[in-house]
Amino acid sequence: MHVLKIATVAVASSVVLASCATTPELSPDERALIASTWYLESIIDTQEEIRLRPQLSDRHSVTFQRDGSVTMQLDCNRGNANWDADPRGGGTGDLSIGHVASTRALCPPPTYGERLAAELPQVDSYELGVEGRSLMLRSEDTIFGFVAR
Repeated sequence: MHVLKIATVAVASSVVLASCATTPELSPDERALIASTWYLESIIDTQEEIRLRPQLSDRHSVTFQRDGSVTMQLDCNRGNANWDADPRGGGTGDLSIGHVASTRALCPPPTYGERLAAELPQVDSYELGVEGRSLMLRSEDTIFGFVAR
């Protein structure tokens, strides 16, 4: 019986230690990214600036997960990808989003889901606004503006 108790304690201790070792510590910026669902508010590129009405904004969102995945509402479709951030401090940093896997339903216009799925992997940096309530994702040609709700 004594040997069984020791074995049980040893196994439980190793599980606790393993879970601590595999959970990386997040920076304040990374915690801010995963703290909210981010709703698309604007798209700015060299050709135009698009402001989304609240009803349309609600259908386009990204949610960064602690495990390195990002889930997306792409209008009437859903998507997911992997993400990684390298914070520089002050609410800015490098950001990479992997290839977006998504459903392929045809959403009624206006829709920006296909554009998000195609262009988010080109994003190379982020900037959090004051108090972490807004987020800009930047690529070479486009700025996606998001707001937390």
